[in-house]
Amino acid sequence: MQIHASSLGEAVPRENFEALIQSTFESAANLRLLSEDRLLTLLISDHYELPQGIRIGTKNVSLDSLTPGRRAAARGGVLRFDFSPLTIDLRGVPVWKCPVSELHTDMRSNRTQQAWATAWRLLNEEQRARDAGIVADDLFRLTSGAFLSQRMSRSVMQLVTSSEQFDSRGSIFAAQGMIGLGPGVTPSGDDLLIGFLAGLWSTRGTDQGQLSFIYSFGDALLEAAKQTSELSRTYIVHAVRGQFSSGLANLAQAITTGHGVEQAAREAMQVGHSSGMDSVTGLLIGLAAWSAQSIHHPMPLP
Repeated sequence: MQIHASSLGEAVPRENFEALIQSTFESAANLRLLSEDRLLTLLISDHYELPQGIRIGTKNVSLDSLTPGRRAAARGGVLRFDFSPLTIDLRGVPVWKCPVSELHTDMRSNRTQQAWATAWRLLNEEQRARDAGIVADDLFRLTSGAFLSQRMSRSVMQLVTSSEQFDSRGSIFAAQGMIGLGPGVTPSGDDLLIGFLAGLWSTRGTDQGQLSFIYSFGDALLEAAKQTSELSRTYIVHAVRGQFSSGLANLAQAITTGHGVEQAAREAMQVGHSSGMDSVTGLLIGLAAWSAQSIHHPMPLP
């Protein structure tokens, strides 16, 4: 069975590559590249994109038929799997590029501030309705909320304070208290840090101090990411480069323009069991980190 891919993320190798099947699910499969410490993800979706993603638009296939540990290889633009009739044609496929690093979000704008406040309200409502382990408001109250919120609260506040001061050492110390924290294949602490980087990349503008901080913090975070799951580490590798999922990118873009915020927020929050909500939490905190003094919102930043 040969299927034509619908899109490729910008981080998918354009040349021949070899990999091992790392894990499989009904609508997704992860491939471990033999040449790099990161994963590629096959996903069945009509719109969701990943920087490392090979997206398949048809739903007439199940990826859990692939066998973890078996080899996969792309040759001549066709991806094949050992002991499987499935092949994926990668030739002539459009490349999806994450727009986050080019947004230059102006958080001093009233329109942007209102969009941010809308997303923050929706996030907290959704987290409370789903009895989530992290509720964004509770992260700034130290002793309030669920156990996971309380465990992460002090580190989150230190992360914000250190980032405001361009203190990469303090920021990575805070991040070390979050990395790998929480249940799931991509723990909540990792998802929040990935979202936080998306917020910083969105607001960096042309300020060299901000860009230097992102690079310095990102390099240290890559080292810390050795302590977490392989899939989380892959997302962090791309986040450090300014590459994020389309769900997170669409929300960042909606806040930047002030249009379509509610829909983008709801779609971003629906990813996974709690990953979407945790990543959105990080995004909104990251967007506010360098402009808290100009934002009138319910987030009690320190």
